[in-house]
Amino acid sequence: MRISVITCSGRELVALNADPSWHVHDVLAATPGQDTPDCSKRIFFENAELTGSTTLGEIGVASGSELTLVVTPILYVVTGCPNNLVKVWSAVSGERIRTLDGHQAPVRSIVFSPSGLEVSTSSNDGTVKIWSATSGECLRTLKHDCHVLSSAFSRDGQLVLTISGNGISRVWSAASGECTWALEQPARVWSAAFSPDGQHVLAISGIGTASMWSIALRECACTLEGHHSWMMPAVFNSDGTEVLTAVADGGVVILSTVSGKILRALDGHRCWVNSGAFSKDGRAVLTASDDGTAKIWRTASGECSLTLAGHRGWVKSAVFSPAGQEVLTASNDGTARIWCAASGECLCTLQGHRSWVNSAAFSPDGQEVLTTSKDGTAKIWSVALGRCLHTVEGHVASFSSCTPP
Repeated sequence: MRISVITCSGRELVALNADPSWHVHDVLAATPGQDTPDCSKRIFFENAELTGSTTLGEIGVASGSELTLVVTPILYVVTGCPNNLVKVWSAVSGERIRTLDGHQAPVRSIVFSPSGLEVSTSSNDGTVKIWSATSGECLRTLKHDCHVLSSAFSRDGQLVLTISGNGISRVWSAASGECTWALEQPARVWSAAFSPDGQHVLAISGIGTASMWSIALRECACTLEGHHSWMMPAVFNSDGTEVLTAVADGGVVILSTVSGKILRALDGHRCWVNSGAFSKDGRAVLTASDDGTAKIWRTASGECSLTLAGHRGWVKSAVFSPAGQEVLTASNDGTARIWCAASGECLCTLQGHRSWVNSAAFSPDGQEVLTTSKDGTAKIWSVALGRCLHTVEGHVASFSSCTPP
């Protein structure tokens, strides 16, 4: 019988001469391009699924039928581990998929490219390595002459921004590994970030200056008002018109990236602010502080709308969920907490680490949480259940930012 296999969007992948006795593996074997091991694949006919124990005939497939192929990428977790190794894990099963071996010193940070197909690791050995997330091959090595603090991809994945321990920041081509520009400013750079359009770099120096640099012109486009702290990474809103930074007196300010002027000061924390984030729609700001609280602020007015209190130690980080309905906090009290962003209610406390929690992040679909701890482990948690699904080895970790196709 003649049948077609189509995608969820309706695009035909192949027309087949099939037998009613075929199982799912027979259809997949006859469909081109389905040899990718890092994706799960399911075949449906209307509401019935073709499995290893059912046949085309048994689920009602006849000549002229269309089968739908549903491809679900595997969500990865990558961790920095002892012996200078980097390990890739399945977030679904908790199983180790592969080990990335090549650094000569511990890894300090891990970030995925926007596509999720590549991962960048920054190390004390003075290098940043870009790896294939699917094969584990080291694609490029970016060399500094000092330990590397962090790296970041531009939103289009074309550029990589690195910061080394001697305060030098560089921009690299992600495709070639060539250094295209080293920021030249009087003071050393300790914190830097790409603007959302990838056209500028915001650099904060050790002496408190914050400057917007044009990548194309390689010159300072704007100096931001105020004395800034590099202790909290600066963050842009989604359209790049505003930026959130910490200032030297422990406060937080929202600045215009056009004029460099302070638009609003967010006053209310009693201690140092460790992290900040804009909501996806830019209408709210989230901050985390050593005073043991996280706060949600109205961007337009700078007023604090909610204080999330309950941790018994410093709050090291706070992030919005992808949908913006929850907030996730990490604390040195050894827990992470999930809060309702509308009411400030603590929805659940994630307990299980034996030391303070360094960081916490939502998976791209918001269904899981990844925490890392000083105890040397990373844990994957179910948001719905509020319990730990898997514990893996690692002191730094990252979810794949977008699962591979």
